[in-house]
Amino acid sequence: MTQSKVAPSKVTGSRATRCKMTRRQVFLGVLPALGMVALAMFVAVPVAAAGDSIVVIVNSANPVDNLSVGDLKKIFMSDRSKWDTGKSVAPVMPGPGAPERVAFLKVVCAMSEADFSKYFVTAAFTGKDVTPPKEVSSARDVKSVVAGSPGAIGFVKASDFSAGDGGVRAVKISGMAADEAGYKLKL
Repeated sequence: MTQSKVAPSKVTGSRATRCKMTRRQVFLGVLPALGMVALAMFVAVPVAAAGDSIVVIVNSANPVDNLSVGDLKKIFMSDRSKWDTGKSVAPVMPGPGAPERVAFLKVVCAMSEADFSKYFVTAAFTGKDVTPPKEVSSARDVKSVVAGSPGAIGFVKASDFSAGDGGVRAVKISGMAADEAGYKLKL
């Protein structure tokens, strides 16, 4: 039997000497890049104040002025597809992870983000005719989509809503406006 010989590698020196970058170079090269991303995320995403209300908005042409929490759940869970006027309901919401979305799902739908997604996947596999709400990236986009569609409904943080926002208006939830004591939709 013949054995093949493998030449031993000639690695000398410590790991630090083999590495061409010093710790300082790593710190100066990698951390600023990460820091810029973190800083950009911090600046671009305003922090919501605890207790900030969530304002439910509809297209200004929609005559609805009050909805119950149960109505909201039916709309956003795709169990209600038409307004009383006969127009199609078109729910829109901020994308996953937005604080107002997390709070809305918890209060209105009694679900986590994962449960909400699972609901639509399961419903589709069981043959139920459901359409998940349209997801957008910002409160400005929610307002824009709602303003552009007569049947649209969405929600934003109170700090992102102004009565002067064109094409949309706030609706009461269970008879209460977002600025009233006892209003249920809060972060």
